[in-house]
Parts: sequence; C-alpha cells; structure tokens
Amino acid sequence: MPIDGYDFAVLVITMREWTIPNDETAEFTFLLFDRFSNQVLANALEPLRAANTFLSTPAYAWKIVTRDGAAVQSSAGMTVVPDSALDPTDRGAALIVLPSYGYRALATDALSRQLRAASTRYDKMIGLDGGAWLLATAGLLEAKRATIHYDEIEAFSEAFPQVDIVRQRWVDDGDRLTASGAVTAFELMMHLIAHRHGTALTLRIAALFSAPDATTSGPLEPPSGDRRIRRALAEMEANIEMPLPLAEISKRAGCRQRDLERRFNQAFGAPPRKVYQRIRLNAARNLVEDTTLSLSEVATRSGYDNGAAFSRAFRETFGLSPRAARLR
Repeated sequence: MPIDGYDFAVLVITMREWTIPNDETAEFTFLLFDRFSNQVLANALEPLRAANTFLSTPAYAWKIVTRDGAAVQSSAGMTVVPDSALDPTDRGAALIVLPSYGYRALATDALSRQLRAASTRYDKMIGLDGGAWLLATAGLLEAKRATIHYDEIEAFSEAFPQVDIVRQRWVDDGDRLTASGAVTAFELMMHLIAHRHGTALTLRIAALFSAPDATTSGPLEPPSGDRRIRRALAEMEANIEMPLPLAEISKRAGCRQRDLERRFNQAFGAPPRKVYQRIRLNAARNLVEDTTLSLSEVATRSGYDNGAAFSRAFRETFGLSPRAARLR
C-alpha cells in the first residue's frame, strides 16, 4: 500500500494509437522514477510480451525512459538504465500513470500541468493503483467514474468530491481508465490487449500466467463470477478433440444456447463458437510448437477432420500456416 513520505515510483505508458491496425506495432513508453515497483512494472509489461509471443509478431514494442535520462532503482534495489529521457513531444492514444509508494508526494503543480498538457495529446488517460489520485489532482477525473486502491477510497472521496468514485477492480469510463492495484493493473492491460486482439488471445495469456479469470474480469460483473460462462469454458477446454455442439455446451452450462451467446457476446465481444474455435486453435498451436506430432495428427486432436480447413483456420487466426509456425 502506498505510504506518504516515501520516495515514489511512477510508471507512465504511452501507446501510439488506441485502435492500431493489427499489422502495426503499438509502441509503449515506460517512464520510471526511483523506487518504482517491480511488481507493477512486470504486471504492465509481461502481458504485452506474452501477446507478442503468441501472435508471433511484434504487435507491441516498449522502451524505458526517465525524466532526465538517468538510471533509477526499484523499491527492491534493482537498477534500470533507461533508453532515453522522456520526450515531451510524444503523442498517442493512451497515457497510463502508475505510481507506487508515496504517490501523494508526486501530486505537485508541475506534474499536474504535465498531465493536463498530456491529456490534450493523448486520447485516453489511465491511472493504476494511486494513479487516479494524480489524475484527479490535475482535474482530469471531474464527472468521471474512477477507482483507486481500496485503502484510499474514503480519503479519495473526501479530497475529490467531483469524482464518481466506485469500489471496483478497474473502471473504463471512455477517455479515463483507472485500476485499484498491482493485480488489477494486469487485468487492465489484458483489457487493452483484448480491445485490440480479442479476448481469446487474453485467455491464452492468462493460462500462461496461471490467471484463468484475470483476462475477462470487467468493471461491473466479471465473467469469473458468471458460473454459466465458467462452466461453458470448462466444457470447451475438456472437449477439444471431439468438439461438442453449442446446444450441448449450453445444456451443460445450465442455460439455453441463446442465453449463452448473449453472455459470451457481452463478456468477450465474441460468440461462443468463436471462443471455442480459438481455444481449440490455441491447443493446436501448442502441439505444433511443442511436440513432434504430424500436422494431420494435430488437426485431429484439435477437432478438425479436414486438414485443409484446419490449416485455413490456423492461418486466419495466427497469420501463418501450421508448418511455418513449427519452423519458427
């Protein structure tokens, strides 16, 4: 929990565009201060790295900067040498402010001016953990829904009555997004990735980090709390080689197919058929890359009777053929 009076750490991520075409690279800049948090840095960076791995393309790029270009130390004593100083002319679609300990000491007039200026250059301003405090101090959360670390909600409400503070893990209110802590920073980064590449990709990233529900937790009713969705996903995962009809999955999930489709579209922005296909293809890619099974056997184990249909679906999803994926 942030403690006033400590040296602070701030992580700012800038994304070149909000809706970047999938064949272009989204460039992020990490602005670090002394005593930055290793945990929040990893939670913000690792989902991007994993996305690149699973997409087999540099969908995301990043660099580390400091305000003056000097090296900084994390709260655990890890020294980081930045790529450069922060460029004040940088523009983009998102600026993410992620302070660590003692963030109130960072809420100066000078920083507020910087944030207000940045808000004219970036489409979205995002605060993680105590970042909402800095955005609110700069007047950037007025009449906006926002969240902050749970221990600070009461103080935040008193200090900024013009902000609609809510007790949620993270909040997306259009051009202002906030998250309540380090774990929810991971969730919010997954939300950004899903916005661009779809939730099926974040399901695979979550499995990599053993966080099966973190990819889909939303600000109102997380799908992790929807037992029907969880049951349906479990059935999909358990029936890859012999895919079940959606009617049967719906029955096992305890709802009608139309209801399941509504729930999936609301939670994932995709119908259950599409999510099921991606789960099967994710399994197929693991077999392609991590085993010596023939590609025809991989197709069969992924629920495809037709090798050509399997190759076509694989290429449409991952941008390369199964054979090319194995060679890589």
